[in-house]
Amino acid sequence: MSLARSVVVVRRAHPCGAFVRGLAVVAVGIAASWNGEAMAQVTARTLIGKAVSDSSSDQDVTNAITRFRDRDIDGCRALLERVKSNDAKLPPPGVMMATLWLSVNQLQPARAELEDTVVKFAADPEPYLMLGDLAFQDRRITDADTLFNRAVELTKAYNDNPKRKRDFEIRGHAGTAAVAESRKQWTKAEEQLRAWIALDPDSASARQRLGIVLYQLSKPQEALEQFREAKKLDDKAVQPELAMARLYDEAKKRETAKKLIEAAIKEAPKDPAVLLAAAQWYLGQGDTETAKIKADDALKLDPKSIDAKIVRGAVARMARDYKTAEQLFGEAHTQSPGNFPAGNSLALVLIESDSKDARQRALEMAEVNVALHQKNSPQQVNALTTLAWVYYKLGRREDAEQILTQITQNNLLTTDGAYYVSRLLSDRGDTQRAQKILEEVLANDQIFPTRRDAEDLLAKLKKGDK
Repeated sequence: MSLARSVVVVRRAHPCGAFVRGLAVVAVGIAASWNGEAMAQVTARTLIGKAVSDSSSDQDVTNAITRFRDRDIDGCRALLERVKSNDAKLPPPGVMMATLWLSVNQLQPARAELEDTVVKFAADPEPYLMLGDLAFQDRRITDADTLFNRAVELTKAYNDNPKRKRDFEIRGHAGTAAVAESRKQWTKAEEQLRAWIALDPDSASARQRLGIVLYQLSKPQEALEQFREAKKLDDKAVQPELAMARLYDEAKKRETAKKLIEAAIKEAPKDPAVLLAAAQWYLGQGDTETAKIKADDALKLDPKSIDAKIVRGAVARMARDYKTAEQLFGEAHTQSPGNFPAGNSLALVLIESDSKDARQRALEMAEVNVALHQKNSPQQVNALTTLAWVYYKLGRREDAEQILTQITQNNLLTTDGAYYVSRLLSDRGDTQRAQKILEEVLANDQIFPTRRDAEDLLAKLKKGDK
């Protein structure tokens, strides 16, 4: 069997979702299904709103969108070509077609449309900007840099439509800044972000990103001011002190992060999002008591909050209070059956039950999640890892081993998955390998749901117990 011979590479994960989240760098709206929610949100304004303010072409563009939705691709393209011929200020047809393809998560035809547009509309910057976004999304940073630079060059000479030119200038600065941020070229990133803000002073996103960059340049007070400006511009933006806390936490300056988190609560004591972020942070430090208090406070403010129930459930699971965890995850799952964290977590606590019915339900839920989250889904590994553990708990160890072997060989093992592998190896008598994996995963202060179980197993193995 290959588990014992595999090199285990563990992906670190927060017990209820990463506290330190990078603020959005480049946004590319992509839906998962042809007739999904994102497709329904694509309107004429989506395709041409950045080019023209009037609505004279809206009906024709709407008709084209309808044809695309009905899979009449040729008819859609013909309509968009006619619209463009009637109004030179509009984007090239291939740009609009690419946006439609992206709305249904069809990257290959979207790229093909953009490549064709580069030839047919050689002076138009937009296909380069969109290709740059796609390259950046794929983490092809050098390709993205080259594409954004070409777009910037073309934008300087572009004078067909002042409205589009301004949009190109903003996107060029945003893209170039994103490349600089990814390369930790903070001074260059600051220059680009300030140029963006000069063009669009009301952009909360630009100010949030500038706040991060200024922090990296050792200018924490200026960073905080940018986060405050972002909050003024967008009430949904991250609480300024909380944004700073995330940065200090990422730098492992935990005491400063803690002070800022408490300051965020003081500034916004009635904001459930702030309280939940605080609960997540304390949970990440292993302080389940304080995490429980903060999560409970959030639930009092918003009893129907799915996020609050998931976080509070994660606290209960960490404390091995499976009854409370089952109740909270169950409520969240009932409210939103498609919510992966709720359903996945519910399966994990149900399998700990002594009830045969509960354990059967755990199996059913885990198998459904794997079916729903297959290739290219960001939740695929988590779904498979949960199913492997459910199989193990049900005595189906060969099935569990098969899944975990595949995950391990692809270097996609989570922290929980490392514990599960160790349990399997320990059961088979390969205690030396199990102990090594546990020592690796417990080498730092990373908190994860099965950490206590991993610590208990390691202690037993060191004593020579199986």
